[in-house]
Amino acid sequence: MVPPYILFRRMPDIADNVRAFLEETRFAVIGSTNRDGSPHLTALWYALRGDTIMMNTRSDSKKVRNLKRDARASVCVVDIGQARHVTLEGAVTFDDAHVTEDLTTLASRYAGADAGPGIAANIAKTPHVSVILHIERVKTFGKV
Repeated sequence: MVPPYILFRRMPDIADNVRAFLEETRFAVIGSTNRDGSPHLTALWYALRGDTIMMNTRSDSKKVRNLKRDARASVCVVDIGQARHVTLEGAVTFDDAHVTEDLTTLASRYAGADAGPGIAANIAKTPHVSVILHIERVKTFGKV
């Protein structure tokens, strides 16, 4: 369920060049805020889904605990071959109803269609949750 405050925010238009950048296979680094206010950063697989970023992680991870307390997040997708990146900011929601489907999407994206379902099934042996970033701001660096 999307919190009401997200429904009333105008999501930015994501430029075609930014969409093309995000649709390439790269890693995302998600930033959340620890209880003491310090940053917590972790790298994850991701997929652009419409105007959101879908990621998946263990249900008991520190990032999930942080994001349940403060839903604001930043996701940075970096091109390691060039000096360019896209940073996306917004609030997250959680989806535990589509974990297997989302894990299969992600594993297939990163490991290939043949290996993806098996990798997803192995990952899903521990409780996971999908993290959906509702994009409110897009920032780019370099020629994206």
